Amino acid sequence: MRAKRMIIMLVASGVVFGGVFGFVSFRNTMIKQFFATMPKPVITVTAAKAGQGEWRSVVPAVGTLQAVNGVDISGSMAGLVKDIAFQSGQEVKRGQVLLRLDTDVEQSDLRSAQAEQELARTSFDRSAALLRSNTVSVSALEKAEAELKVKQAKVAGLHAQIAKKSILAPFDGALGVRKVDLGQYLQPGQTIVNLQDLSLMLCDFTVSQKDLAVVTVGEVVRMTTDAWPGQMFEGSIAAIEPLVEAKTGMVGVQARFPNTQRNLRPGMFAKIEVARPGADLVVTVPNSAVAYNLHGDAVFLVREETGADGKTVRKAERAVVELGERRDGMVVIKKGVAPGDLVVTSGQVKLENGSLIQLAAEDPLKVSALR
Repeated sequence: MRAKRMIIMLVASGVVFGGVFGFVSFRNTMIKQFFATMPKPVITVTAAKAGQGEWRSVVPAVGTLQAVNGVDISGSMAGLVKDIAFQSGQEVKRGQVLLRLDTDVEQSDLRSAQAEQELARTSFDRSAALLRSNTVSVSALEKAEAELKVKQAKVAGLHAQIAKKSILAPFDGALGVRKVDLGQYLQPGQTIVNLQDLSLMLCDFTVSQKDLAVVTVGEVVRMTTDAWPGQMFEGSIAAIEPLVEAKTGMVGVQARFPNTQRNLRPGMFAKIEVARPGADLVVTVPNSAVAYNLHGDAVFLVREETGADGKTVRKAERAVVELGERRDGMVVIKKGVAPGDLVVTSGQVKLENGSLIQLAAEDPLKVSALR
């Protein structure tokens, strides 16, 4: 009896498990069939034509801007600040008074020295008159003359000391933020305000010694800054260091850039390009078209094929490329793309080789416009 029950249970279990396994196998088969027969999605992308034109290679560099004249204004004399004759950020002219220190003590000493000078001059004039009548000796006249010169030098020294307590602008320019206050005791060399001449900017950068044949005085250079993206500044090379740095093989170069709009400021970092002579015929595409990868940079090309229903479909074809220089949002393609090829510029993250694609309706670079 027990054996019969065991057989029935085994048969029932086999039927149940067989049904479960059969259902799972059938479900998996149907899922695979569904995905195999499911139509591929059409991915919307934008595209642009690969252009061909002359490309002039450049010597790239990174530099730092400085004003043609720039200095921290300070005094050479100590004293109390009596008058501040400027405002922070003000434009000033050469020779304009910026600050005056207290000169009461020096003015008093000057009046005393001027009185002594007048007395010495009177004594000298008297000795000169008496010499003509042989009343005094020549040595007495020379002594009076020497005394007069000493007093004159003392007066001139006090005038110079008083003048140094008036701080003047050494050149035309724009002032920074004031760093002193009225009544403050100013020490010699203490900064009063920064002054920068922004009419002309200098940019110091370095190039390799192998590029010395390209970098010559007077050569036109182009510059871009992070502060003004998309704006190109043009200048010229003003000076080249005669010494090549032995450890690095680099040469110091200085370029001048007009700054009539006052857009450039000292201390800015700048990207410099010095054009090489001659130009090459190259293929270029937008930077956004390149998919950068450790296994190789690539672009997706738009290819047209005729489907089974006779309609034209567009597919993405992945092409590995060799890149060249980048400039103004474009990159040189040395290998992998031909002039006139239509390359995907956005949406390539969703693509793989053979993906169906269509061009975005709002994209101005439609296929009809690119043919």
